[in-house]
Amino acid sequence: MIRRRLLILLPLMPIALGGCGYGLRGAGGAAPGFTDLRLRLAQSEPDFERLMRRGLEAAGIRLHEAEEANVQGFPLLAIGPEQFSGRPASTTVQARAAQITLQLAVRFSLADGETLLIDSETLSAERTYYQDLRTIAGNREEAELLREEMRRDIASQLLRRLAAVGR
Repeated sequence: MIRRRLLILLPLMPIALGGCGYGLRGAGGAAPGFTDLRLRLAQSEPDFERLMRRGLEAAGIRLHEAEEANVQGFPLLAIGPEQFSGRPASTTVQARAAQITLQLAVRFSLADGETLLIDSETLSAERTYYQDLRTIAGNREEAELLREEMRRDIASQLLRRLAAVGR
């Protein structure tokens, strides 16, 4: 009896969860209304560039270099350099940083010829972590993991912003 109910309810669970707005992180997402974009990255930060290219291509956008002469009719997505900062969020009784807040920000704009579709905007992500004074190497690794997570966050924000403009 219970197995029969479970077999009936199990296929309906994804429909019910999807109806209330639940979705897996990074699954589906908003598809931008662009098929081709010219891309100009202000810096050659390999991790961020790889994430941006992979995310845009996964969304079905063909990317072209901004300087290519034969693709001048496509909108230009200009992405500025990463601006990374860290500051103490709290201190210990010995006046050492106990929590560190990391912030990553990127400016971007989208233009179609002379028309600005998105004027210069800043996307940012912020994370706070506890600093263990006994493991300096662990602190560096945690900061780098959080930096990668913030990069993914910004790439996701950019895709959602492009989807909103493309509608």
